[in-house]
Amino acid sequence: MIFKFYLLPERYVFTKSLNFNKHSLLFFNESNYNTSIIEKTKAIKLKIDFTFESRCIKLLSKTKLTDVGISSKITSVLASNNIPCNVISGYENDYFFVPFDDGLKAFEVLSSLS
Repeated sequence: MIFKFYLLPERYVFTKSLNFNKHSLLFFNESNYNTSIIEKTKAIKLKIDFTFESRCIKLLSKTKLTDVGISSKITSVLASNNIPCNVISGYENDYFFVPFDDGLKAFEVLSSLS
């Protein structure tokens, strides 16, 4: 499979203080609270506590929910470059959240897989 990536320009943060609404990029209903991933500027404007300032790298290559090893291969490459990563898989796309300061390096490393 040929991988193609897109580095989203926004700075994203994780919060457990916001229910799903128009402000969330991604939302998870967890057992103790809800997790929302939103742009940092929106979190500040809404006065919401947040953590993990990150860049989001979207895998543009279409994958199936039954594909084996896609996330593992990508996170292994990031790990070998000492870049932490939080992975979220959607219906058609995978999203890799890396620390903000590592965003460009992570994107360049992953783009070399193409």
